[in-house]
Amino acid sequence: MMIIILFIPFLRVWWWLLFPLILSIELRELYLWWIQWDFAYAKTKWTMLEIIPPKEVLVPLKAMEDIFTNMWAPLYFPSNWREQWCEGALADAPGWMSWEIASIEGNLHFYIRVPTSYKVTLETALYGHYPELEIQEVPDYTKNVPQNIPNAEWDVYGEDFVLGAASPYPIRTYEKFYEPQGEKISAEEKRIDPMSSLLELMSKLGPGEQFWLQFITLSVGDDMEPHFKKEAEEIIAKLTKRPVKKVKTLFDDMMEILFNLIFGPKKEGSGEKASYKWISSQKTEEGENREMVLSPGEREILTEVENKLKKPIYRTNIRGVYVAKRESYSSANRTLTRSYFSHFQTNNLNHLRFTVTTRPKTHYFFRQSIPFIRTRRQFRNYVNRFTPLFPNRRKEMALLNAEELATIYHFPIKITGLVAPTMSRVESKKGGPPPNLPVE
Repeated sequence: MMIIILFIPFLRVWWWLLFPLILSIELRELYLWWIQWDFAYAKTKWTMLEIIPPKEVLVPLKAMEDIFTNMWAPLYFPSNWREQWCEGALADAPGWMSWEIASIEGNLHFYIRVPTSYKVTLETALYGHYPELEIQEVPDYTKNVPQNIPNAEWDVYGEDFVLGAASPYPIRTYEKFYEPQGEKISAEEKRIDPMSSLLELMSKLGPGEQFWLQFITLSVGDDMEPHFKKEAEEIIAKLTKRPVKKVKTLFDDMMEILFNLIFGPKKEGSGEKASYKWISSQKTEEGENREMVLSPGEREILTEVENKLKKPIYRTNIRGVYVAKRESYSSANRTLTRSYFSHFQTNNLNHLRFTVTTRPKTHYFFRQSIPFIRTRRQFRNYVNRFTPLFPNRRKEMALLNAEELATIYHFPIKITGLVAPTMSRVESKKGGPPPNLPVE
C-alpha cells in the first residue's frame, strides 16, 4: 500500500507515458498478425490430394507410422527473430498439414492437404510404403457446400477432441490390436482394424448428409513443448520413486547468501549439518538408491510413457464435422466419431474425448447465440484448417506421436461389407513397361 501511495506523485506528472507503452503492445500484436497471416500465410499455396487405397493393404501399420515420422522433419523449421519480424515466419509450430476422411452422402474418400512445396516429399513417402495406391490432385471438397452455414437450408455440428489425461500418457496404439499369438491363422487375419468400424458408420450416410474427419498435425520439438518433457519426467520419477531434481535458480542462490549473512555461514569440518542454511524446494537424494519395486501396471505405464518420448511429437487437432441439409439432418450421425475413438481408450493410460470449450452447445446462458457462433467458427476453422482457438495454436490441442497418429489415421487393411461399394479403391495393380521395350 505504501508503494502505491509513493507512486501517486509520479503518476500525476508522468501519467501520459503509460499510453505509448500500452499502445506499443497493441501495435506489436497488430504488426505480427499482419506480417504472419495477412502477408506470409496469404502467399502459401496448398494442394489437396485424394488417396485411393488398394482393395487390401498387406503392409503393416508400421509403414504409416514411418510416413508420419518422415513428414515431421520437413515441417519442423524453428524461426529466428529476423524471420519472424521481417519475413512473417510463425514462431510456434510453423509447419502443418491436414489428414482427412470425408463421407459425401455415404461415398468415402481419403484426403491429405499439404503445402504445395512439400507435395513431392509426401508423394514419395506414400508411394515408397504403399506402391499400389493412387494419388490424385483434386479440388477442396469443403467448397461444395454453402460457406455461410448454418443457414435456412443447411445445418452443421462439430466437435474437437483432446486427450483426457496428461499428454505424456499415450492412447492405445495399433500394436495392441493383434490377436494372441499361437493361433493357426494367417498374420493378416490377426490384425484387428478399428478403422473398419468408422468407415462402416460413415458409409451409411444418406442423401444430403456429409461427415468430415480432420487431423491437423503441427510438428513440434522440445523447444516448443518444454512442459511436455518435464511432465513426462515427473511421471517417470513418481513411478520409480526417484526425487525430482530441480536446478537451483538465481533466486535460490540469492536467498542462500542472504540467510548466511543473517545467521552465519555453514560450518565446515565439524561433521554437523549445516545450520541456518537456506532450504530451497530442491528435493533430497534419499530415494536415489531406493530399490524399485513396480507392480505390473506401474511397469506398463512406465514403459508406455518412455516409448512415447522416443518418437516425433505432433501438436494435433482432431475435429469431426457433420454437415447436412435440414430435412436430412440426423442427431445420431453427428457424433459417430465418439464410438471410433473409444477403441483407443485405456483406463490406466489415456483416451480421447471431446472438449466442451469449442463444442457448439451450452446449458446455461445465451443458449441460442453461443451455439450459433461456435458452429460458425467450427465450420470456418475446418474449411481453413485452423486450430480450435485460432490464432492460439496451443490450447485444446492433443500431443500425439507418430505411432498414435498412425493408429487413428491409416488406410483400411481390408475393404469389406458396406464400405466396399461406397469407397474408391484401386482394383488391380498397374504394371510398368517391359524392360526390353524398344525406344526407337
